[in-house]
Amino acid sequence: MKRNYTNISSSYEKPVLDERTQRYNETLSRSFEACQVGSKSKGRTEIVHCGLDRIFSELQEYEEEEKKQAKERGKTTISHEGCSPNEINDLQSPQRVRSRGRPRKRSGSNLEKKIANQTKRKQRNTTDLH
Repeated sequence: MKRNYTNISSSYEKPVLDERTQRYNETLSRSFEACQVGSKSKGRTEIVHCGLDRIFSELQEYEEEEKKQAKERGKTTISHEGCSPNEINDLQSPQRVRSRGRPRKRSGSNLEKKIANQTKRKQRNTTDLH
């Protein structure tokens, strides 16, 4: 099934893209072309799968080499290696999560509660006297 509309990139912003976005778009279009050609027969599909497996293994080797070089230089790459689960959760979780729907009633401080209770008692006492 051909979906040529997926190759069309649309943007309402400036045509200037950062390098990473350009590399991503180029890689995506080339891999999509390979998938289209590879899906025509079973033999071609196997060739594409073998090629992708080789690419993944080369990328993993390249990433490991980059990590080694970064450690030798004293720089760290962004990863979760050597972190405890609590530290990982602190990095990944947002500072504040907003609840869905209508906001709940704010509980207030103890002082505010005491003042509110005293005013309620005074109102009750004045209505009881009349």
